[in-house]
Amino acid sequence: MIFEHLSKIQLLIERNKLDLAQQQITEALTTYPDSGTLFGLQAEIYLKKQEHKKAKSAIDKALGLDPEDDYLYLLKSQIWLQLGYHNEALKAIDDAINYNPESATYYGAKAEILIMKKQFKEAEKFANKGLETDPEDLLSNNMLSMAQTKLGQANQAYERLESMLTDDPENALTQANTGYHFLQQGNVKKAKEHFAVALQDDPNFEFARAGMLEAIKATNWLYRKLLMFSFWMEKLGSRNKWFFLIGIIVVVKLIPVLLPFYLVFVFWTWFTGPVSDVMLYFDQYGKYLMTKKNRILTEINIGMITVTLLSIILGLTIDDGFFGLAFGSFLSIIPVYQLDMVSKISKKAVLGGFAVLFTGLGVGIMLASIMNAEIVSGLWLGLLISSVAFTWISSLMHR
Repeated sequence: MIFEHLSKIQLLIERNKLDLAQQQITEALTTYPDSGTLFGLQAEIYLKKQEHKKAKSAIDKALGLDPEDDYLYLLKSQIWLQLGYHNEALKAIDDAINYNPESATYYGAKAEILIMKKQFKEAEKFANKGLETDPEDLLSNNMLSMAQTKLGQANQAYERLESMLTDDPENALTQANTGYHFLQQGNVKKAKEHFAVALQDDPNFEFARAGMLEAIKATNWLYRKLLMFSFWMEKLGSRNKWFFLIGIIVVVKLIPVLLPFYLVFVFWTWFTGPVSDVMLYFDQYGKYLMTKKNRILTEINIGMITVTLLSIILGLTIDDGFFGLAFGSFLSIIPVYQLDMVSKISKKAVLGGFAVLFTGLGVGIMLASIMNAEIVSGLWLGLLISSVAFTWISSLMHR
């Protein structure tokens, strides 16, 4: 009898009728309160709704009732992945593989986590392992093409994507993956076409929605160049990327005349993202792709940009202490923008702390200057040191 309930609920979830599926689970649990599978399906619904706390509670109950169900560990891994806890996600998917080493999808899921950790070579290895188990596995094929694109093997990646699209042209994951492939090649028009197909199939597909958002922002020439640069940096790998960044600093130290170009490079890298979000916010259609959280953060940054511009005017006309406020509010734009890029509470706290610090030091410089206090130079030094510290801490957080 329970199998009839499970089949009905699974069908409702596949059709994205999540509230009705949740209602069916609640009813079924009154009869089968010890069913780990029902709690697993409940966790899957909460995961789709991005209600992560409820999803984690449901999966813990499911595993408590059925600790040897390998699929539950896959769900647990996906919950951790959405929360940004990559190491915990890896541990959970390894548990799934240990219980069922014959599932190609689990190797594909592990490759996905490794791609998120920017370990592209390792991701390629596990995607291939999945295909050794099942050459037709959709997730392993997609993760292999994604890893190949990141590793600069664009031709092999596209051949694989073309083959998958021929077999199943309406698959949302493959369409979105193809969109990202074209986005990394700089072909924004083709990227948009594939993201659109993916979103037509599944309007709630976050992977495709985020890709379409990047593609729309990339219509801006400056943002597109920054995006291409970030893709190139990804291909360098973590170690080579640090050598590159440290190398730039050493060169500037040896050749001081290059300092203005370095500063342009830093500001270009930092501020193109926030500016593109502001442009998207005022776009007639683009704003509908922004999440509620992204809109709120962008509105805060619009306020900080306004404060910056007004402070520059006041610095030119009333007191040069307002330049401190302008610089502090200008710097705070970056941590506010990056709040949407991290999931861990600790990282959000660090970014929020820097935003408050930059703004506070800017206000302090303004007030101290107006009152002719002697601490103005000390506050300026603090603002400069904290901005340099933020550069390195931010890089470490996004490794």
